[in-house]
Amino acid sequence: MRYFLQLSYDGTDYRGWQRQDGVVSVQETLENAMEKVLKVPINIIGCGRTDAGVHASNYGAHFEADVSMTPQLLTHLNYALPESIAVHKCLEAEAQWHARFSATERKYVYQLHTSKNPFLGRFSTLFPCEPKDLDWVNMEAALKALLRYEEYRSLCKAPDRHKTTHCSITSVSLEGAGKEQFAFHISANRFLRGMIRILVAQLLDIGLGKESAAAFEHRLSRSERPQYFRLAPPQGLSLVEIKYPFL
Repeated sequence: MRYFLQLSYDGTDYRGWQRQDGVVSVQETLENAMEKVLKVPINIIGCGRTDAGVHASNYGAHFEADVSMTPQLLTHLNYALPESIAVHKCLEAEAQWHARFSATERKYVYQLHTSKNPFLGRFSTLFPCEPKDLDWVNMEAALKALLRYEEYRSLCKAPDRHKTTHCSITSVSLEGAGKEQFAFHISANRFLRGMIRILVAQLLDIGLGKESAAAFEHRLSRSERPQYFRLAPPQGLSLVEIKYPFL
């Protein structure tokens, strides 16, 4: 029987979703808890990788097991998991349901705050500055320029690891412009390795006047990669929505 999971996690203490030797991952932690509860080996397929320290408030995964997933078992599973991971739904799935390949859209949000706040730092990146000193107009202009393109090699950390660097970005927005807490929202059918964190780092450079929105778009239009990449810190990034045709 194939089952589909909807879960969330605080990625602070994990080296990302993907199981890796010698480090703690979300996938391994979830699989170990499920094996403890279900008493059978479990291999979970996730909707995609997230970097170390990145969060997900809405993550899709599937697995196959010869068990009956009752509400009681789901409760036991959540008790077996650490506080940083929660499974919200477990649905019986059709054979063609695939957590990664069936997803039609993913939405990420990158949150920032400009003044130190102990209640924000785990899920938002501190960017110390005066909001009035940021160029909000050009940051938003650069963000919206993404909608005019489909080739994003210039925003990929490792383009040669992808079969294609084309993506279909469906929506972007800058929320909270001019305020001490603000966020970049971006939705697409897929994302490239490091894409959003590279993008946010460049948007912040534009906000500080280190680069123009025109220069950003020129590089984007020519698929030119900067000589040096800087990634925004991981803690501000969260996968907040993933869409499937069957849900």
